[in-house]
Amino acid sequence: MARKKSLSEATDVELLRELARRNADKNFREGMTLTEMELSVEAMVHGHREPSISLMLSRMKPEKPTAKACPRCGKRTPVKARDRERTVRSLAGPVTFKRNYHYCEACKAGFYPVDRLLDLPEEGELTAELERRVLDFALNDVYGECAARWALHYEEPISENLLRRVVDRVGRQCEAADQGRLQAELKRAAPAPADVLVVEVDGSQLPIRGAEPWKEAKVGLTYRQDAATHAPIKGSARYVALVGGQSDFAPLLEEALHIEALEAANAVVWLGDGAPSNWLLADQLAPDAIQVLDWHHAVEHAVDCGKVLLGEESPWLSTWQARAEALLAGGDVETFIAELMDCLPLIQKRRGRDRTECLESLNNLVRYYRNNAQRMKYRLFREHQFPIGSGAIESAHRHVLQTRMKRAGQHWAMRSARRMARLRAAYRTAGPIAVHGAIRRARRATVEHGALTRPRAGFRYSRQGRRDLASAARAASN
Repeated sequence: MARKKSLSEATDVELLRELARRNADKNFREGMTLTEMELSVEAMVHGHREPSISLMLSRMKPEKPTAKACPRCGKRTPVKARDRERTVRSLAGPVTFKRNYHYCEACKAGFYPVDRLLDLPEEGELTAELERRVLDFALNDVYGECAARWALHYEEPISENLLRRVVDRVGRQCEAADQGRLQAELKRAAPAPADVLVVEVDGSQLPIRGAEPWKEAKVGLTYRQDAATHAPIKGSARYVALVGGQSDFAPLLEEALHIEALEAANAVVWLGDGAPSNWLLADQLAPDAIQVLDWHHAVEHAVDCGKVLLGEESPWLSTWQARAEALLAGGDVETFIAELMDCLPLIQKRRGRDRTECLESLNNLVRYYRNNAQRMKYRLFREHQFPIGSGAIESAHRHVLQTRMKRAGQHWAMRSARRMARLRAAYRTAGPIAVHGAIRRARRATVEHGALTRPRAGFRYSRQGRRDLASAARAASN
């Protein structure tokens, strides 16, 4: 008679088959739905997770109370307190363990070697993996909905306050990390310079609590254009976002451009909507860039002027728009301005407020075109397959910020809005799988090795880039 195998002799497959058999014998009943079967198997698996984690932790060698190297300065640091207990929530349930605390007098900072060995967050009640999943929920929906949706996927519930704490904690890490390190972690630098690097910047309003109900949020986008197809390269988009002024936003965008090797790109195209702040930023950060006024804004300004001069319901508006598009598409801005000036005698015949409004509208349009004439060479831009529309940044405002931060009834505290905006930009740059780890690595590297960002006395200013359009286009085509 064959000897029956002991548990230690059974293979993993045999053990799992035995567990499955016992679960089927215990829980199967006639008339069960497939959903009930699935939930039964899931409960069986979940019931073995917590003891499995505890057993694996018990396999760790006992921590010796010897001095350990400080992660910041490398100096050997003695134990300050032994066997401090920590309980964290894991995917398998709560786990409790003990570890020693070390304090470095030189750095004035403490650390737990076991926490670092287990790659646990420095603070908080979650493991890194559970925090990563909670963050993914919190960055994509309002907290109340997140807590309800979480219950669909996991047995252990989470609260709205836990979601807020995770966003606040990871948001602080995102702000505190050196932005050069953060951008490098979120998306690795491409091995070769870009043939055409496109930069777009725009602002929109977000609802904020307090005396000022709306605050501008700036979003910056960079992506690479394929030299053969002249289409955006999939996966090359990089986003930065900030609720605040341009002086705070410019350094963030500068670090993103540095990672994209701005100086080495064959051509840089900077697309904007005509706001003077966009061109000032372009002159500061990319003085050699080809500045392009967004085509749709250029046409829209002409149509708005036409509505004032001809009337909102005028049947000639379509003709006015067609003529504007034809002249702008041909890059003939001066001819368009001349034709606009030919309208002056007709406007002079009008009286009162109507005349004043028409003169003001025409004057604003002519000034707008003259200020941006060098950015409206659309025929030449199209010949070299450069983008002329800023639809990508308009879309970015929706899928980076507004989809999460501009819901009905939402009003953000300023601090929370700033952190959520940065986290959303990081999320869209790195993707849901990588964003949490990238932020943690950047923050840890900043603490342990210092900043990569070099201190700057100020931004560079240039009235015009040193590279003209023709030479940039030749470089992009080579």
